[in-house]
Amino acid sequence: MERFDVAVIGSGPAGSSAACFAAMGGARTLLVDKRPEIGFPVQCGEFLPTLEELLAIFPRHEGFSDVFQVPDETILSRTNVIDCVAPTGKHYPFPMNGYAVSRRSFDKVLAYRAERAGAELRHPATVVGVKDHVVSFASGEQVEAKVIIGADGPLSVVARSKGVALPREMYKMLTTSAEGHFDPVVELYFGSLAPGGYAWVIPKGEGANVGLGIATMPQGDNLSKLFAKFVASRGLTVKAPFTRWWVPLGEPPSTAVYGNALLAGDAANMVMATNGGGIPTAMISGMYAGKTAAGHVRSGTPLQAYDTLWKNNLLSPLKRGYSLKSLGDKVVYHDLLLSFGMRFIGKGGMGNFIRMQWPRRLGGRTAA
Repeated sequence: MERFDVAVIGSGPAGSSAACFAAMGGARTLLVDKRPEIGFPVQCGEFLPTLEELLAIFPRHEGFSDVFQVPDETILSRTNVIDCVAPTGKHYPFPMNGYAVSRRSFDKVLAYRAERAGAELRHPATVVGVKDHVVSFASGEQVEAKVIIGADGPLSVVARSKGVALPREMYKMLTTSAEGHFDPVVELYFGSLAPGGYAWVIPKGEGANVGLGIATMPQGDNLSKLFAKFVASRGLTVKAPFTRWWVPLGEPPSTAVYGNALLAGDAANMVMATNGGGIPTAMISGMYAGKTAAGHVRSGTPLQAYDTLWKNNLLSPLKRGYSLKSLGDKVVYHDLLLSFGMRFIGKGGMGNFIRMQWPRRLGGRTAA
């Protein structure tokens, strides 16, 4: 049986970041992914905030600039406004700088960066279970690792193998591409067209990423029907393929350490609940997991140090975001109440909400 210091399951932003920092820390690292092609199919809206925006969202940000780097070759367009649209059609635009990226390219760059740092990358390699220090693959092969990092999404095999329950709040998502020219504005549409969530149009140079995410399915509807209604209302021309996936938008975990396993990104439920964004927190938690794992195998750093790192830098804003989402859940299923609420807090308040900050009219400060 092959033996590694660290085995990372999943080569998305969390896993590749974990593998990169584990390898840089001197650990013999294996990075595996079940997909034949890294980064495909795309299961994402493909929007990222700039580093400056991210640092404002997370005031404590140890090491963020070391890992949250957006390669120029993956950027499809730059945006500077997010426009939130109420069920009445009223617009609430606010400034926010970000990028539309190609996840198909972005994920490859991160995985190959980990490989250059010394990690061994293997794919397709489907993990079917983890027991103690042994990782089992669908092929029948097994490897042994001192530390196992689960970065394999909200349905994480690593988490389930360690007895961790799946997240209770899972949002159904669908996305594809739209043709045409789009202004450099991210559009978010709220209300019954995407119950409990929102629909989006994110410009990406030629065309746009278009999709929606919902919390509950109305009776007699399905995701495809809801998406078709949105596309028709916006007058979009979309093209296949369509991709479906899940996003966990529940409360952040009390721990991400389970014996010799560390969970990162969506596998640990580390998603920004008011906007559904998970790439930055995936990369950051992955970095912390990789550093902790390398420190553990090289010098005996307790694995609980991972909990200390991510909680010090991510937990407070993530908890506030979940509290805000829970408050919003009281009105998001009622178009009239939602429209009134958006009008009450205004565009500055919507900016705060998306940034996981309390709107001024609800006791917070005005968004920048």
